[in-house]
Amino acid sequence: MLTGLSLVMRFFSFFPSVMDHDESTYLVIADALREGKVYLRDVIDTKPIGIFTLFAAFQILFGKSIIALRIITAIWIALTAWMLYLAHRELIKDSPGYQHNPAPVASGVIYVFIISIFTFYGVSPNTEHFFNLLTVTALFIILRYQGLPWMLLAGVLLGLGFMIKYVVLFDALAIGFFYLWRQVTAQKKWMYWFSRCALMAIGFFIPFICVWMYYRQLGMEETFMFFSFELSGRYIIDAAWYDYIRYVMDGLLRFLPVTVWFIFCSWHWRTTGISLPLLAWLWGILVIIIILLPGKLFAHYFIQFMLPLSLLAGSFFDTRRSPGPALAWMRKPVIGYPILAVLIMINMAFQKSDYFDKVDHAAEAAQYLNTQLQPGDQLYTANAPQIIYLLTGTYSPTPYVHPSLIWDKNNSAALGIDRDDEWNKILAQHPRFILIKDNLKPDNPMLPALDTAYQQVRTFGKELVLFERR
Repeated sequence: MLTGLSLVMRFFSFFPSVMDHDESTYLVIADALREGKVYLRDVIDTKPIGIFTLFAAFQILFGKSIIALRIITAIWIALTAWMLYLAHRELIKDSPGYQHNPAPVASGVIYVFIISIFTFYGVSPNTEHFFNLLTVTALFIILRYQGLPWMLLAGVLLGLGFMIKYVVLFDALAIGFFYLWRQVTAQKKWMYWFSRCALMAIGFFIPFICVWMYYRQLGMEETFMFFSFELSGRYIIDAAWYDYIRYVMDGLLRFLPVTVWFIFCSWHWRTTGISLPLLAWLWGILVIIIILLPGKLFAHYFIQFMLPLSLLAGSFFDTRRSPGPALAWMRKPVIGYPILAVLIMINMAFQKSDYFDKVDHAAEAAQYLNTQLQPGDQLYTANAPQIIYLLTGTYSPTPYVHPSLIWDKNNSAALGIDRDDEWNKILAQHPRFILIKDNLKPDNPMLPALDTAYQQVRTFGKELVLFERR
């Protein structure tokens, strides 16, 4: 059911070549890794190696098709929702008739639904989609099993998530603290919980140590440590206090009534006991902290919060609750199911309009370039969609595949990139074609070369402009 719901709700998002440039970066770098290039040397981004390795594995197994990756993401989301369902069941298994309680199913459905509505809040694949499965699976394991090997496995899963994005540390802290609280309140002996917490911690560091050893034998230990620790501090910016409030409120209000269910279950926590709301709030608070800490406030960061949000919001449908006449109608199948069906159809209609019906200018540019490129020709997509490298079978002439790393001044300063120097390195490779989005600022160092050494040969839509070397 969850897989079918995920595939249906995301169907029209399978087709465009670009929804978000982050996904394009993962695909292009993954393709480079398959060709033997080394991450952080030949291709560079700011994220850990995990997401690129995962995408490379997908490409090996299923090919380089963007549609295949989007389908895999939909199935991955369904698996995450299923693990959320199982974790919720474990949290209420001491209640009578928990096997038939609809609350765990509701948590899974809510997760699939809210992550499949807004482009940058979940429709476009990003790191959060993939590490969420690892974190919730680790949660299920510590709730279900008590053996030492299981605790080690839970730690390893969290560590693998950490190697996709370092913010998973805060998920791990929330899950670890909750596990410790359960053991202490159950009056377990200190050696019992200490040994298991220690094994979880050891498992958490295993993936990181393996990656460190990989870079150490390449002589890139210093580079790895810079990207792992120092760079993160350079990326923190100070946003205004009202920007933080606006970001959180925007994320919460766009997912009504799920937020209302979350608040209701928090207020009436005694109905089902303290465990579920305590976990959701501990997890949610720590996640919100790490979401806000960098100050960049990108929409896809909020996906990390969707797990605790869905977990507790699903409890609204717990048969032990009596929500009162103002909210009770939402739980009636005769009302709720038709509304859900209508919302799914509305969502699909919007997605068809946004993703399927619009002209795909990036794919159009790639199709044209495939008729022009000769063996050995270099292409630079500049600030245009980098997915064109994948669509044309070419590779970026600069290690910085994501254009913002060079052309965004904050990013280039954090990475220590001299924009003029990097542009000269690109020009030295004599790219035959340069594709830009026609919004370059007057101080952009590309402009003189585009005016003198290149000529405009074609446009795609209103923004994409293709230049060819004279």
